[in-house]
Amino acid sequence: MKVSSNSPSSPQNPPLNASSEVAVPNQSGAKAKKLYSWPYLVGGGVIVTLLVALGATAGAYSRFASDKHIAPNVFVAGVPVGGLTTQQATTKLESKFGNLQVALGTSKKDYKVPLSELGGKPSIQGVIAKAYSFGREGSPISNFIGVYSTKTGEKRFSLPVEWDKDVLVSKLNELNKDFTTKPVDARLQGVPNGGLEIVPERVGEELNIGETAKVIQAKYSVDVKEVEGATREVTPEITADKLQGTDVKLGEYRTRFNPGLVGRTTNIRIACGIIDGHVLMPGDRFSFNGMTGERTWDKGYRMAHIFEKKPGATESEVVEGLAGGVCQVSTTLYNAVRKTNAKFDTNPIKITERNTHSLPVTYAPRGFDATVAWPYKDFKFKNVYDYPVFIRTSLGVRNLTISMWARVPEGTTIKEVEDSKETDE
Repeated sequence: MKVSSNSPSSPQNPPLNASSEVAVPNQSGAKAKKLYSWPYLVGGGVIVTLLVALGATAGAYSRFASDKHIAPNVFVAGVPVGGLTTQQATTKLESKFGNLQVALGTSKKDYKVPLSELGGKPSIQGVIAKAYSFGREGSPISNFIGVYSTKTGEKRFSLPVEWDKDVLVSKLNELNKDFTTKPVDARLQGVPNGGLEIVPERVGEELNIGETAKVIQAKYSVDVKEVEGATREVTPEITADKLQGTDVKLGEYRTRFNPGLVGRTTNIRIACGIIDGHVLMPGDRFSFNGMTGERTWDKGYRMAHIFEKKPGATESEVVEGLAGGVCQVSTTLYNAVRKTNAKFDTNPIKITERNTHSLPVTYAPRGFDATVAWPYKDFKFKNVYDYPVFIRTSLGVRNLTISMWARVPEGTTIKEVEDSKETDE
């Protein structure tokens, strides 16, 4: 039997459709085909968008890399400089940090000093160069990532301070002159009963220049302007323990005066009061003019007889002059020193200057006097003992006595000359 062309098609042999290459079995299959193809379209759109954005970003970065501005959202010491030229950024930082002060604290007082006077200078040019280089000095990829990370974040630079150490130390030494409390040596002073008492030493204080310089350089910044300076104690050379000992009289000399000469007696009393109790530590030098200073009316000195050689004269003559009689004090002191030197087997007190009068004096043998005249004639000596020497004066109604004493450490003896042949004759 022949099969008719009009006979229904069997499922095993579906008819071919000239307009269809693939048979669609049902409507739900068509929908599946459409749902299956849309992700490709979306993905393609995203890729195109990313490529466009990347191109725009690359173009923007290219324009940034070729212009003269700092990357956006860049800060120096908290100051925004992003988007500025290097000159604009420099001007902005100099306005902010150009006149910084340093608050230097110490134990006694605080100092406020311009940073420039301490040799400090903010490194503005250096940090601006770093800020400008951000996004320009690495590889293209790292530059690109760095610059565009600031779109949502920030890039911050600190502002270091450069120091000229010589200027810093020089300024600290200058401040130290104001800050320093000088130490005061312990000393001996006379008491009313004729003895001596010890006045204790006082410790001084000064800046520790080296340590303070280190602290300033390490801790000072444009954000931290207060720095605590380092100080140290200064111990005096002579402490109370060095002045302990026994007082030994070394030598003594006495002269007479006329109390009826009131002006002269006044002058003697003033000069004696000045030198009484004066202590010479080992190596110290004594100067009569240095102790009394210029002898003036304001200091209480009065007119009395003096020796004066007038211009053109061959000899001196006795005239009225201010502070007459003071030479009796210097002469009495000289002879007390001389007696001391004659008493011992060494010269514990070295006389370095003595001048004699142009005429004989009544209070000492000829050649045993010591004149003084401000400021060109003086009486000087030096203590070459290993222990302190001090002067005591005693003024009676008609007598002036000056003695030399030593504060001798316990267990120390001074060997005397057995038969001294020196006299006042």
